[in-house]
Amino acid sequence: MTANAHAKEDAASTHVLAQLASLLRSGDVQAALALTEAASATRATPDEAAPEEAESDGVGRIVSPPLDTLSFIERCQSGGGYDYWANVPVGASYTEECEIGGRLAEEFVDFIGRYHNNGNGALLGSIVIDMEKNGASRGHKIGFLNTINKYAMGAAYLLHSNSDEPEQPWKKCRRLGLELAEALKSTGEQQFAYIAPKGSGTPTLLFGHLDYHPSTETLNATPDTRGTPEEGRDFSELFYELINLVELAEATLDILREMDYTHGDGSRNAELDRVVALQRVLCTNLGRLRESAEVLDGPKTWVAA
Repeated sequence: MTANAHAKEDAASTHVLAQLASLLRSGDVQAALALTEAASATRATPDEAAPEEAESDGVGRIVSPPLDTLSFIERCQSGGGYDYWANVPVGASYTEECEIGGRLAEEFVDFIGRYHNNGNGALLGSIVIDMEKNGASRGHKIGFLNTINKYAMGAAYLLHSNSDEPEQPWKKCRRLGLELAEALKSTGEQQFAYIAPKGSGTPTLLFGHLDYHPSTETLNATPDTRGTPEEGRDFSELFYELINLVELAEATLDILREMDYTHGDGSRNAELDRVVALQRVLCTNLGRLRESAEVLDGPKTWVAA
């Protein structure tokens, strides 16, 4: 039993050393260190042996089958390790060899996708080195690496699209506006919202009812079953409608102020000047009307004289 245990431990050590040499040859020092730590932990707990012919990542613990599961990789007959470009068929033409290389790359991508551990993360470098050493044709290289490049480009696109770049202000406004519109719709009522820019000196967000009109809406009307006339009305909503009207007028004035007041020949646009003057007068009078209507701000019930 002791001799058998020592034989298994020697075989495992040889396997780990071969994989460690492969990682160091590919330049993946981090994965080599992780593999060393995992091997040390395994020796400390011999009762928890890994499954035979399985390669486990030291960090993610993702068990991988032996590398010669791939059709173009075979285990070396002597010295341990793998030949990472072996038994690759030769095509009858450049196009056919490109297809062979692409097919093997698809096999490789499927393998590392299923078993994405640190060891397999260093596998591509070893494959490329042995492609050159074993005389892979130009078609094999182009087909294999172009296919890998296709998948890398897809991953890079996803990485770029999920980056934390600042959102363009108008796109953000439109996105938030759509979300607000959906929220208003979900209330089941006919409502609108008015949003003022920050720092404008007005309420940032105002709400109103699209179907409200002072001549038809009576919020506090309480007619009895005999059809008696209503006793009073709450005009606080009218006050808020005036606020909305003032805000819309001032927003229109701001837009007019930003327009170009000169013609193509450099002369002054007198018509636009008059429109702005009229709009300014409108804003002034609406502002006074709003101040006068503050008395209507509820909760109050107004009874006809």
